[in-house]
Amino acid sequence: MANLNTKPNTNTSIPTPTIGPATYYDVGSQQLYLTITYPSGTHVKGNAIDAYLITSSSTNPMFIGNNSFPVAADTAVITVSLEKALASKGGQIIATGLADNVWESSPPSEPWQLPTINLSPITSPASINFTSLGSVEVTWTWIAGMGATAQLVTLAIKGQPTIKAMVANAGPTAIATFTMSQANNLFTPGKEMAIQCIAISPGLRAIPVDASFIIPQSGRITHYSFSNSPPVSSNCSVTGISGTLIFTTQLWWGTPEGAIETVVFPSGSAEQFAGKSTIADTGSCLTSIHISNTYQQVWWIMGTGAIDGQINPGNGWRPPGTGPEEKIPFNVANIASTTNGGSMASLLHDGTVFLFWVGPQGAIKCCRWLASSGWQPVCNALPPGIASTTSQLSVLSVGSSVYLFCVGSDNLIVGASWPNAASSGSLALMSQFAVPSSGKAAPEGGLTSFSVSAQEVAVLWTTSQNNIEMALVFLGAPSSNIQRSLTLPQSVLKGTGIAACSIGTNQWSIWWIGQASDLRRTNVDLTKLTLTPNYPVFELLGPGSCKQMRSLMVASGYGTQIGLVYVNANDIVAGLSCPP
Repeated sequence: MANLNTKPNTNTSIPTPTIGPATYYDVGSQQLYLTITYPSGTHVKGNAIDAYLITSSSTNPMFIGNNSFPVAADTAVITVSLEKALASKGGQIIATGLADNVWESSPPSEPWQLPTINLSPITSPASINFTSLGSVEVTWTWIAGMGATAQLVTLAIKGQPTIKAMVANAGPTAIATFTMSQANNLFTPGKEMAIQCIAISPGLRAIPVDASFIIPQSGRITHYSFSNSPPVSSNCSVTGISGTLIFTTQLWWGTPEGAIETVVFPSGSAEQFAGKSTIADTGSCLTSIHISNTYQQVWWIMGTGAIDGQINPGNGWRPPGTGPEEKIPFNVANIASTTNGGSMASLLHDGTVFLFWVGPQGAIKCCRWLASSGWQPVCNALPPGIASTTSQLSVLSVGSSVYLFCVGSDNLIVGASWPNAASSGSLALMSQFAVPSSGKAAPEGGLTSFSVSAQEVAVLWTTSQNNIEMALVFLGAPSSNIQRSLTLPQSVLKGTGIAACSIGTNQWSIWWIGQASDLRRTNVDLTKLTLTPNYPVFELLGPGSCKQMRSLMVASGYGTQIGLVYVNANDIVAGLSCPP
């Protein structure tokens, strides 16, 4: 377009362009981005822009390049190449409007000062993390006195449009966040992406800093499916008993026809355990107890609110008998809440079985089984009105005491205990104690607990903000109790379960289903709890892999493997194993 050997004639009838404040020089691409503006409504103007460099050592402006200007526009960005070696010498840029058909140009614009190119970093190196929200965060600090006003961060996945984030300097640190939805749900396990950071100061974009990032995964994952497996009903829980063989768990769940299915994890074939209409077709809470290698029990809540089940006294599964050691006192209509399938939990403590469930009026009811005399009368562990009828239950024992956790009718976590529960002649109401929390719990959300030591219990739950919170309850020393958030708000899919698994002394792995219906986990060191949830997060199964179900269960494991049972996107029970 330009004739480098001759300079256009000046024509004052061609309007003089203005170089706008958004003009900048990009060090990485060695391009000058000129924001050119003409007075609004100007009809006669050049169809191109010539750019010149004025330096302290030059007697005449040095032509550096030109580019076309859209004649119908008042403002446009014109790109001109400018070598870094030349730009580093400093100087001023002027522009003229060029009518190249008559080889005439406007008078020169007011000069624009080239910024000083400082090759020293103006931000710290970025750190890149995968968060509990399923997003990728790029974090850095601004270096004081270096003049950075912003940083442009881009994320690129092969075959996908580049995602951009411009972050202003609000000091002293900054974060660029790229969400799962922005990435078209491609933050899958092991997915590789390119991150580029370009620091910005007035009139200048620095040399890009490139990095690669891979979505963390838990080593090699082995996937398990079960042949002949029917779907899981919407409100059903999955329960399991570890087998006598290493790394086997017998599982039970309800189907949309009200039948109960069973399979042996990890590689069995599903078969019907109880016929259609055994439970409500919308599902039921199930629980199971391994008393010994020759005696197990499994229980479920029927659509009538009665509790029924089967026992295996060593010679196969069958309904409980009517004799004094097997007769059950809880197969009575309306004894249990059926809201969302009801809620039930069981515990083996000192050879005694405790079966807990939520009653229709919000009581926590309990029935105790003794090997010598069978089931005792049903009693109230907590009075009516205490529990939310949609709460899940979590029970455990520490020493000689039994502990129970639930979501209260006020949506706060309720803790309760029974001392000497196995040896007491009769059971009075449990003693309640406070569980520290930052706010409300989600009554239909996940809830689990585990023993940390002889003096300490951990309880985890889903909050009303759809994140996972944990309290460490020090038995007998409530002033020492602490509460921490383990994941960020909106990190958990509403109405889904939580699973926890020990991976070492004071080391726990926490599993949950994310908002993208993906499976995530984080590893937490209980001796290094932080005020903000910045624990390492791993993506186990990518978006769309899991169903919105209440069950997420750690199965038995061995050596360096953890087994997990979940419900996949097709409503089918599935499993996986992976390293801790």
